[in-house]
Amino acid sequence: MILFQVNTMPDQALHAFIDHGTVSRTVDANVSESEGVYSALEKLGIDWDEVGKQLELEGVDSFKKSFDSLLVSLQEKGNSLKTASV
Repeated sequence: MILFQVNTMPDQALHAFIDHGTVSRTVDANVSESEGVYSALEKLGIDWDEVGKQLELEGVDSFKKSFDSLLVSLQEKGNSLKTASV
């Protein structure tokens, strides 16, 4: 049983999955097809190392913004509880 959890999935993504998603193992499905897509995109000049680095930077930045916002909300809530108990 999880008493406290943080949900980082956007509501829109969750609702879309509930509407038409399927739980299944896909990480190793159609590997040769995936390799073909990667190769085709590399031929177009897409550098997968750069794509990965950019996604990592954007992901960390997005998480940091959300985390900072959470900390501000918790601080505000803590302050309001202090004020209410005085």
